[in-house]
Amino acid sequence: MTTTDLPALDDAAGLAATAARAVPGVHALGSLLGRASDAVRERVGLTSVVPGVKIDTDRADSVTATVSLVVDYPHKLHEVSDAVRTAVRSALTPLGRGTVDVNVVVTGVFGPFDRDVVDEAEERADAVAARARDAAGAAKEKTDAAVARASVAVDDMKAKSKDVAAGASAAMDDAVARSKDLAASASETVDVALSKTKDVAAGAAAAVDETVKAARERVAAADSRADIDAADRVTEGLEPAHPATDVPADDRGDVRDVVAEALEDAAVDIAIAADEVRTDDKTPAVDSVQSVVEDDRPRP
Repeated sequence: MTTTDLPALDDAAGLAATAARAVPGVHALGSLLGRASDAVRERVGLTSVVPGVKIDTDRADSVTATVSLVVDYPHKLHEVSDAVRTAVRSALTPLGRGTVDVNVVVTGVFGPFDRDVVDEAEERADAVAARARDAAGAAKEKTDAAVARASVAVDDMKAKSKDVAAGASAAMDDAVARSKDLAASASETVDVALSKTKDVAAGAAAAVDETVKAARERVAAADSRADIDAADRVTEGLEPAHPATDVPADDRGDVRDVVAEALEDAAVDIAIAADEVRTDDKTPAVDSVQSVVEDDRPRP
């Protein structure tokens, strides 16, 4: 005999199973363990063959159906087997497959106090499936929560990065503004110092010019007097006086002293102006300039 898996034979197995289950006294088709395995396979979504039925065919186009079943107590085994054999033969004969032979194998008897292993297997499979669904739901919730926390953390990091960038930009702008203010203040200070120095220098130059002019006038007056005296001496028949002896030495010394004092006053004024601009110099420039001028002043 050869076992085939043609679709037509699968349909024949389904017909045979339906006919066998309808016989009184048949508790279930197949063995207890086989039925439990098929039930679990169906619960987890796997396909299964028709339990308890096998269809074989040979070259003469005859069909042999083997039906395994469990008989309910207190039905007689041979009566149930004969009834199943007749029912299956009647179901398969219209298929036109030739001679139909039916073999019945009793795998067990189910009594009033027995527990159906198929029901227990189905209950356990359902419990496992429920736990699997619960675990999958909990895992999905945890995953969603982790994704939400990660999204919040990313948004917070982006916000902090923007704040840091804004703070750095503000600090840079403030530093640039302060630098501009310091540069403007320094430029203004330099301009003030230059202005004061120019004013003092101009005043010193004017004072020197006036002093030199006065000294020249005094020398010119002395020379004029000397010329007049010389002319008078010539008129009187006397020898003209020597020019070097006509101009008093005190007058020429006074002229030098006046010029030196004017230059000293100008140098002191310039030092005072520079000292007003200098903010962190502890030694006033007036004292140093006065000491230098006094050291360079000609002694009488």
